[in-house]
Amino acid sequence: MTVIRKATAGDEAGVIDLIKQLLFPAGGARSESAYDWQGVARTFREVVQDTAKGTVLVAEDDGDLIGAITLSYPTALRYSGIYSCIEEFITSPKARGKGVGSQLLEAVIAEANSKGCHEIQVNNPSEAGYPVYLRQGFKDIGKHLKLRLPRRDA
Repeated sequence: MTVIRKATAGDEAGVIDLIKQLLFPAGGARSESAYDWQGVARTFREVVQDTAKGTVLVAEDDGDLIGAITLSYPTALRYSGIYSCIEEFITSPKARGKGVGSQLLEAVIAEANSKGCHEIQVNNPSEAGYPVYLRQGFKDIGKHLKLRLPRRDA
């Protein structure tokens, strides 16, 4: 039975493994050295410890993490407070097509609502995730832009 819950510190390795599955699908080219995995782990711990920064929810089945979804909480004047962004949305290959993604989205919508968020945004959804978002009532509103900035490590 699949359980959706907030991540704990003990989920760090499992969530990072899911992120690697998202970034490096089986058979795809692997360039893990391009990622700061210590930074990923540090950020995971910060978000789990400080719920004002975000939320990490996981899907667990018989002790195995089979999915994860993360929210960040930017502040916008136009919303008189916070809104939310889905940053990562991952289901393991063995969980796909079994409703785990829909369960994660339902849980994250409830979480954002409980925080008082005005809306949830998704930037650049994956091809696999796109129809799941639409089934949950998300609307495609157009363009997404970004500018990469030089990283300034603290």
